[in-house]
Amino acid sequence: MSAGGSERDSGKRAGADMRKGRQSASGFKQHVSEQKAVPGHATLAKARALDVTGFVEARSFEINALQRSLESAKTSGNARAFQTLPRHLRRRAASHNVKRMPVRLREKAISEMKKSAQSSKTLGEAGKLTNAKKNNRYRRRRARSVRAEYELRQAGKRWLETHVWHAKRMHMKEMSGVMVADSPNERSHRAAYRAAMEKTFVQDVSFYRTIEVAGSAEDIVRLVGRLVAPQDLTIAAPCHAGGSRMASLTLYRAGQYPLAALGPATALWRPPVEGELRSMWIRVHPCIADPVLSELANARSQLQVQQTLGIDDISSDLVSFELLGNQSTLMLCSILSHTASLESCGSSVLQVIRALPSPATLPESVVLALRIHDPRLHFPFKLPMEGAQPTPEQRSQLEELLLRWPEGAASLSAAGDGGIWDRAACASDIERRLSEHGINERRRSQLIPGSKLDPDPSVDVTVPILLIRTGPEALLGSRVIKTADQLVDNMAHGWTLLAPKGWGMPLWMALSFAGARAQGLQERAHVAFEAGLSTFPANWPGTSAYDSWAGPIAAEEFSKWSRRPPGKRTNYLHMGVESPFSSPFYKLLGMPHSPATYPEITTNDLQCRIKRLRKISSSKKAAALAPTDADDCGDVDMADELGAGLATTGIWLVSGERLSGIVSSLLAVPRREATMAQWANPLVEAIRGHSCEDPLQLMEHALVRVRLICSGRGVPAKNAPIYMRSGAPSTGSDAVPMGVDPKRAALIGYVMAGSFSLARGCSMAIGACSLRGLFNIWIAGLGTQAPQASSNKCPRVTINSMNGGPFIDAILSVIP
Repeated sequence: MSAGGSERDSGKRAGADMRKGRQSASGFKQHVSEQKAVPGHATLAKARALDVTGFVEARSFEINALQRSLESAKTSGNARAFQTLPRHLRRRAASHNVKRMPVRLREKAISEMKKSAQSSKTLGEAGKLTNAKKNNRYRRRRARSVRAEYELRQAGKRWLETHVWHAKRMHMKEMSGVMVADSPNERSHRAAYRAAMEKTFVQDVSFYRTIEVAGSAEDIVRLVGRLVAPQDLTIAAPCHAGGSRMASLTLYRAGQYPLAALGPATALWRPPVEGELRSMWIRVHPCIADPVLSELANARSQLQVQQTLGIDDISSDLVSFELLGNQSTLMLCSILSHTASLESCGSSVLQVIRALPSPATLPESVVLALRIHDPRLHFPFKLPMEGAQPTPEQRSQLEELLLRWPEGAASLSAAGDGGIWDRAACASDIERRLSEHGINERRRSQLIPGSKLDPDPSVDVTVPILLIRTGPEALLGSRVIKTADQLVDNMAHGWTLLAPKGWGMPLWMALSFAGARAQGLQERAHVAFEAGLSTFPANWPGTSAYDSWAGPIAAEEFSKWSRRPPGKRTNYLHMGVESPFSSPFYKLLGMPHSPATYPEITTNDLQCRIKRLRKISSSKKAAALAPTDADDCGDVDMADELGAGLATTGIWLVSGERLSGIVSSLLAVPRREATMAQWANPLVEAIRGHSCEDPLQLMEHALVRVRLICSGRGVPAKNAPIYMRSGAPSTGSDAVPMGVDPKRAALIGYVMAGSFSLARGCSMAIGACSLRGLFNIWIAGLGTQAPQASSNKCPRVTINSMNGGPFIDAILSVIP
């Protein structure tokens, strides 16, 4: 018989046995039931029955002991006390903190921790559990611990009062020993443009340095006059000397005008007080603050007024914010409307200018002095609805204000109230002001949650502030009248708010919650570019600040380029660009340079493989023209560019509307046969008698800032060369300067900033051209009619695209 058959027989027998068992069991149950039915068999039935309830009650102690022993055996060696909890009761880090566990398990947890040799907990007095690790999160996040940590992190640099707020939202960088916001973490160029055009753009400019000069008015004018152009000394004018307007200056090294320019600055007089000395605040960019302090000290020693004039750096005693945009006036009026002294002239002016559509309507550089209540009392602020038209009464008040600006708006009306100028009183107010906890307690006691707090004169202190209507003059360091129509008003005009130290965060939070968009240095430069303005120090070639700013950027860009494989990086020499990472103005002007400015770049560092970047033909002529081993280091002239650095000693930057206006008028003169000395004679006469050098020699070393409006496709890149349209001029032996290669005479300048202009709808660039190059354009007759209805002729130039594309045509115009 097969194995399959035997298995089937065994299965049948097993099934039959199971059926027989079930039948026997059912028969036994039937027999027992029959016995129970018979009275004579009661004792036998009772003997075979089991009382489960009685049995369990009699053996309850043993059953409970068995269950406890099973549970303890299950968890004794495999689980800790916190692991016995249900998952919904478990807490993070319960194994390290007994207080996070239920009370019924704490004794077991403590005993387990005693046995653990690696526990961070110890038992203190009275058997209480303490933490042996002192620097836990609670201790680290206490206010005094955070302050100590922040003070440690500020070693070697200074933080602004809004640093922590900015550090959470923006990229920070160090600039002249101060940590400033560079750019937001999000893309924000278009958002910054919209904020400056339609809303409000705000930037913390507390990094600007403020220098106080105290003494007699005559000595202050003589001292500052040593550092400015003699014909531009506007601080002695009555409108500025009274403190009602701020003066815009361009500072130079003492006695070296027009060379050795330092940069733009603003000067503000303190309103005269009877019986007290005069004082002036000079606000400068931080990269030139130390040279300005040094030059002021040298000029004071030359004038021999060391005993009567005091010079002090008070930058750490002030905070300042810059606001731009169409709604900047409305926002400031809404936040600062709760003034403490309603009878002051500044408060009345503030109520009138609420109806202004734009800050450009007000005269530039006017000053308003206010004393406001603590901004935390009315926080948060909200702007009123847009579209409200001024009433006829408001219009008449605005017309009267614009015709006759009140002279007393820059001072407080109360006698003896120095306002923001009294630094001792401001420091006392900071010590007496209510803490943030006290403000929150007052809010909690309000009957209606969210209602504003009423100022309490016995508890609350007031804040003295200054509002200054700033615009293009502050950026350019000179008056702007004739070229104002070329600017975009909303992005060029705004306000600067000055307040004592300690009030930075309350005022900043009020501006932020009211809807102002906070931006950094890059966005501020972009807004100035859209407005058509140059920025400092990026657009001030010929100054030491420009060299310090452009040098590290050029070295970093070159380092990035050199790290790329030769076949993957841009071949700038093939595109006709000799210096793609910086603008060698010294070479443009034919000046010697100093190799010590930058570290020397060797051939190995450059890693230039010119054989892989150039196609060398096999002809003898191409072989003769091929570079030698000595020239094998460069598809870019970076060894000369970086090794030479950006030394610009002796460069004269034609700045200011007066001098740039002369150059612009020279370009509009009809073409005729003339030498450069004859053509530039008006410019020579403008500085004759004020220059320490021969004006004719300065003409060869002069740079002029220009604006380039592109008329075709393409976006100008930074450091792109600017050329004449039809090459070098062919008329006049004086057209090509001595020592300059005639093949390079078509090069007239370089682009310093270029991008697509959202305000103009085309590409735009800001560059610098040599005065010799502008003369070559004029004498060659390369002019075209301006796009606007004007009788002046604007020259046309071409810009290298820097990417191998076609050259970009552009219309050139001179800017201050």
